[in-house]
Amino acid sequence: MEINMRMKERVIVKYNPKYYDIHGVYTKDEWTDFSDVGREFEGKRLSIEEYLVVENNFIAFVRECVELVGCKYLTIDWNWWNGDKKSYRDSIKSNCKLDPNFDEAEYLALFNEIETKSRVSIPKSIYLFRLMLRYSLGISLSNRKRKIKLYMGYEYYLHFFTCIDSEVLSEKARKYNLYLV
Repeated sequence: MEINMRMKERVIVKYNPKYYDIHGVYTKDEWTDFSDVGREFEGKRLSIEEYLVVENNFIAFVRECVELVGCKYLTIDWNWWNGDKKSYRDSIKSNCKLDPNFDEAEYLALFNEIETKSRVSIPKSIYLFRLMLRYSLGISLSNRKRKIKLYMGYEYYLHFFTCIDSEVLSEKARKYNLYLV
């Protein structure tokens, strides 16, 4: 494995590149958000189980990359709540209604504990990342020493800044049915 000393931004997606047209527009009708669970796409209703397969693939990918660079913690660099924590708490509660495995008390306790510039362990970071995937928490996580940073953009695009070689990163993404674009 090769790790460069300079971080580069990569974007990791669930969207198969073969479905982009020559203008870069994605042509398949696919879900883009946790709130799409229960909606129909190309004649098929998205179930929570199908959603969780993709979400868990993103989590496994991030966990593997964080382990690869030797992170013991991640730092919360910024958040989007700007004092409106109630809407984020409400979003977490609505997640619990759709996902029977989602432990509301555990997530709300973690949510109450975090503040900008606070360090969180990797297991707690994974909980936070799940909330990021569900757009229930708008934060950026990083470890400057290990040269890694990530945040979720719209439509399930993971913005991933790292020194991990592109080929290694692409291989890890493919392992989890994800794509480096």
